[in-house]
Amino acid sequence: MNRARGYRGRRHTVPLGLLLAALCGLLAVVFLFFYTPMRFSGLLLLCIAAYTALWHLLWQRRESRPVQVVLILLAAVLISGATVFAVLEAQIIGYGRTDRESPVSAVVVLGAGVNGTRPSLALQSRLEAALDYVSHRLEVPIVVTGSQGPGEDISEGRCMADWLIAHGVDEERILVEEQADNTEENVAYSKELLARHNMDTGGAVAVVSADYHLYRAHRYWGEGMVPVAAPMPAAYWPLTANYYIREAFAVAKQNWL
Repeated sequence: MNRARGYRGRRHTVPLGLLLAALCGLLAVVFLFFYTPMRFSGLLLLCIAAYTALWHLLWQRRESRPVQVVLILLAAVLISGATVFAVLEAQIIGYGRTDRESPVSAVVVLGAGVNGTRPSLALQSRLEAALDYVSHRLEVPIVVTGSQGPGEDISEGRCMADWLIAHGVDEERILVEEQADNTEENVAYSKELLARHNMDTGGAVAVVSADYHLYRAHRYWGEGMVPVAAPMPAAYWPLTANYYIREAFAVAKQNWL
């Protein structure tokens, strides 16, 4: 009887660290190979899985002094990284939710992916936000900027111009820039194009982009940028969350690399 009671009272610890690592690893595989728009989150989850598994294995040997030192270092890396991420994310979210209605001398729409000759979901959101914004500013010129990337039959700039014209925007208002491959070049080449048309880029210029992207665009543009947020449809919130997370790393790279 005592033996049976002793057996029933025996407890088996569940390796929660390994279970968490396995779950993160499984999600990483899904995002990396089956839902590639979330590829960045997949890579991040893969890192989390490796970190969690390593922590679990080291924790089992925590009585060793060298292992204690490694655990302290790993904890310090995690805490400092999470702190930096939180600070950057707060700035990104705060700026992405700002949409100023001040007078502007021009509107610049930053490019995103093109599917053949049609705008991707991200680019469609930017174009719709731009169309709504310029519909009340009929005399303001519009710069559409972006080069032609892999899988794109036309440049992002040309795709945006065609879409805006098809939706009633006067072609004479549109300036097309087709050389920029990234945000920094979008800003630089747009300023050059405006300057060639005798427009003051030092004044207020509206920049239309995804809400998560506006903070980084502002860091390249500088003072005078009026942000115009282009959020994606609410149904795509997992993808939006992925982009917000990725953007924090992009801003960190912009700041320190």
